[in-house]
Amino acid sequence: MEIAMRHIFLLVLVCLLASTGWAQSTNATLSGRVVDSSQAILANADVLLINTETGARISTKTNSQGFYVLPNIAPGKYELEVSRTGFKTIAQPNLVLHVQDVSYVNFTLPVGSVSEVVTVTGSTSMINTTDASVSTVVDQTFVKNMPLNGRSFQDLILLTPGTITQSPQASGAGTGLGMTGEFSINGQRTEANYYTVDGVSANVGTFGGGIGLQGAGPSGSVPASTALGTTQALVSVDELQEFRVQSSTYSAEYGRNPGGQLAFETKSGTNQWHGTAYDYLRNGFFDANDWFNDYFGLKEPVLRQNDFGGTLGGPVRIPGLYNGKDKTFFFFNYEGLRLSAPQAAVVNYVPDAALRASAPSPLNQALNAFPVPNGKDDPANGIAQFIGTWSNPASIDSTSVRLDHVFKERHRLFFRFSDTQSNSSVHGVYTQNETTSSNQITSYTTRTYTSGVTSLVTNRLSNDLRLNYSSNFTTNDFAVDPIAGSAPVDLGQLSGTSGATVELQYGGYQVQLQQLPLSGAQRQWNLVDTVSLSSGRHQFKFGADFRRLTPFAVPSPTYVNYYYFDPSAVTSNSAFISTIANASSYPLNKNLSAFAQDDWKLSSRLTLSMGLRWDVNPAPSVTQGQKPYTVSAQGPITNWSLAPLGAPLWHTAWYNFAPRLGAAYVLRASQGWETVLRGGGGVFFDTGQQLASSAFQLGPGFQATNNFAGSFPVTSGQIPTIGPPMPQTYEGYGFASHLQLPYTIQWNTSVEQALGKSQALTLSYVGAHASRLLQQNLYIDLTFTNPNTCCFFIVQNGLTSDYDSAQVQFQRRLSKGLTALASYTWAHAIDYGSENYQLGYQRGNSDLDVRHNFSGAFSYDLPSLGTSPVLNAILGHWGVDDRFIARTAFPVTLFGTGQFQPDGKIYDEGLSIVPGQPIYVYGAQCAAIYATDFQSTLPCPGGRAINPDAFSNVSSGYGNAPRNFIRGFGAWQMNLAVRREFPIHDRLTLQFRAEAFNMFNHPNLGTISPDCSNFNGTPGCLNPQFGQATATLASSLGTLNPLFQMGGPRSMQFALKLIF
Repeated sequence: MEIAMRHIFLLVLVCLLASTGWAQSTNATLSGRVVDSSQAILANADVLLINTETGARISTKTNSQGFYVLPNIAPGKYELEVSRTGFKTIAQPNLVLHVQDVSYVNFTLPVGSVSEVVTVTGSTSMINTTDASVSTVVDQTFVKNMPLNGRSFQDLILLTPGTITQSPQASGAGTGLGMTGEFSINGQRTEANYYTVDGVSANVGTFGGGIGLQGAGPSGSVPASTALGTTQALVSVDELQEFRVQSSTYSAEYGRNPGGQLAFETKSGTNQWHGTAYDYLRNGFFDANDWFNDYFGLKEPVLRQNDFGGTLGGPVRIPGLYNGKDKTFFFFNYEGLRLSAPQAAVVNYVPDAALRASAPSPLNQALNAFPVPNGKDDPANGIAQFIGTWSNPASIDSTSVRLDHVFKERHRLFFRFSDTQSNSSVHGVYTQNETTSSNQITSYTTRTYTSGVTSLVTNRLSNDLRLNYSSNFTTNDFAVDPIAGSAPVDLGQLSGTSGATVELQYGGYQVQLQQLPLSGAQRQWNLVDTVSLSSGRHQFKFGADFRRLTPFAVPSPTYVNYYYFDPSAVTSNSAFISTIANASSYPLNKNLSAFAQDDWKLSSRLTLSMGLRWDVNPAPSVTQGQKPYTVSAQGPITNWSLAPLGAPLWHTAWYNFAPRLGAAYVLRASQGWETVLRGGGGVFFDTGQQLASSAFQLGPGFQATNNFAGSFPVTSGQIPTIGPPMPQTYEGYGFASHLQLPYTIQWNTSVEQALGKSQALTLSYVGAHASRLLQQNLYIDLTFTNPNTCCFFIVQNGLTSDYDSAQVQFQRRLSKGLTALASYTWAHAIDYGSENYQLGYQRGNSDLDVRHNFSGAFSYDLPSLGTSPVLNAILGHWGVDDRFIARTAFPVTLFGTGQFQPDGKIYDEGLSIVPGQPIYVYGAQCAAIYATDFQSTLPCPGGRAINPDAFSNVSSGYGNAPRNFIRGFGAWQMNLAVRREFPIHDRLTLQFRAEAFNMFNHPNLGTISPDCSNFNGTPGCLNPQFGQATATLASSLGTLNPLFQMGGPRSMQFALKLIF
């Protein structure tokens, strides 16, 4: 508690002391021009903006050219007044400003008395007339009305054109770059998106799996989430005001990552008390069974959910002491979840009864800890099928409070604290269909402290400062789970270590049991400042953004892997053993960005947007403990060796300047029917730090390995130690000494047409070319000149990607009870590698290449039926909310047995196509081929599979099968909500909701088993599931819990919500 109070004090103190100074804001900007009836400029006109919910007032005057600018305005509802002596006052009510809006409102003042007020109707145009950025706002109507599975808003992000989910093929593929994010936006890698909440970085996601720092989390490239993958760790749905996704050629103010810029704004209190209390219920009685449960003849496991909570906001009042009306406001939120979620069945392989009986003690204790087989047996290999399903418990508790205070008209201060604690337990098999896993117990605790102050220094100059401290603590333990007939065992205790894995790897099978304790954290300081200056026709912005990340990992101190490569090895307890010692690591990542931006109003029709951004992202250092080694990779590989301890992983580049240019031209200015042509382009850098974690994870000083032939269990003398002297053998993890920041060049052109005052249609071409993408290459010195090392893993630049798309978006803001948002994208993504570890051996379709993608939603308040009070009591106050998404299939990358080494660097050999064989097989033909090749008696899932007889492994060189020419399954789903509101008294309403996710129970299949490897020297596939779908889409997308993910069976949810 003392630490928390220190953080709060520091945040508030810095913001109170801040003045203009140092860039990423959720605030809006409002500007325009004031003229008289003859179009003459009116200088020194008074402009007053009033927040109709809080009473906050902001004023300014027009300059010598008649322009006014009101920067750094909090999103919300306003009334705008313009007055000048000798002219009537113009008032425009019902003005709504969204997050990061740049809106123009022009006024013509008629001659008359200033006391005479003329009210104009209408609202700001939906058309972007200022720059070339491509963005989508998801406003409060969608946030509060859409059926959101798990009350998590990932689904709303998919309303943005050019946005797709991660590929289902990434599920279980590891934690390499390209596989750990949730969305690809306009062809960028899934870790290239930058999330902000209230203007500060929310990319404080942790890392999971493995033995130490893993994936892009330590570098701040993925957002915070709960243990279920939901967004309550960012912001709960009922405290979310709205959000904007900027997807292409945004201004120099935004950056750090080249993908989407996702800005979320939280709610604040108002002068009126308002709040909610709710409970969202689920019960398996109303749901359909998972497709694979039906496929294997299994019943649906138990489903129970209670998602409950409430909000309260209003003015701060202390009776007799303080009245915060128009000045001080609070907003409180709590959300709790108690869940028992069903887990879908997949085929897993476990030791059969004969193999268990033949194994000597104590190895048989480990084999008996696998589930008891209940499916088909392969006695030659001692492996049998286990197919099971059960329910997994989980919980979330998320609390936040926000305080806002207005100091007269010129200063606005806020502070927000949030605390989200979540837990999940995944029993047995999870998403990796070849692995019988342990009980994975995950716990996340995410806390954020954010403060900001916005100051209108003069009528021309303003400043917005944000400061944040965030922490995200994680434990991720794998413990052997005695279920499905398995016997309890402590693998670590038997081995004398803290963790262990027993793996049978032969005959096309990978059978694994794991026990592994892990913990770690991500901690962030983020300081952001933006200065706005208006001068004539120019609106200047300057700013800087500094972020300091200090993750740490506490892996399993000692660990042992036991590998058995044939049944006789199990019978004789003859294993290949790898004993591992691990040390904790404490990296330090720093990011600094600065920018200058000018929006130049050349005329009433043409606006030019110009900017320059500077990004500095040095190689990570350490806050304490062991420093990482890198590799001195000069000359031939025989000369490679470890660089001196303390040498930087790579040299910092100080010259990463990113220009941005955009223009918007109003072709037609008729109010409500405006036509705008926009275009632009720019350079967008990434941090380049995502793969640095390997140096703090597997390299010398953090891991020591001892490999040998032996038996289960090992002795204590066979476990290595960490620290000097250096271990005799090591794997070198290094970086190109002049590693460059990856960058993307983006460009777009669009035509935007207003269709009345409430609708707009946008047609866009969006393109991108990425260069210097990171890859981690494996080099092996086959001469073994250096006896101390087996291999080197070197991070280098070199991969490229290209993306072209045509995008159509229709928007309708709330009018006559209806609001809608829909988009269609045709796209083609090509690259040399969509992720970094399984490097493609040729340029081809990206792993994220989805050609056709449609996403749409509408919310409709049904009209009342006449004036009959009886009919309105029965049939009034109804609403319907619909969400529909459809896409074509992702590519499937096929894997073969071997690797190719033409120059010391390892490449996957891929596969060759067998002439005369169809690539896909369907229906009875599919079932017949699998019955012949793999003795499968079940039909192919989805009635289609990749033909295993169409491919063969190669003996040397590259296979001739093109990269990513195979496709999986497409997907479509509709979610529907029906709601009825029951007015109780004045502003008190009770809402009933019934929601159906995947209402038509359309089967959406996910991961296709891609492994055609064969280690027995023959060219065919040994994997009995090769080419078949092994899970639904919901179980394949990875990050989000399958119950809440797109692509599961129909699931219904009912809610009661009290609103006041």
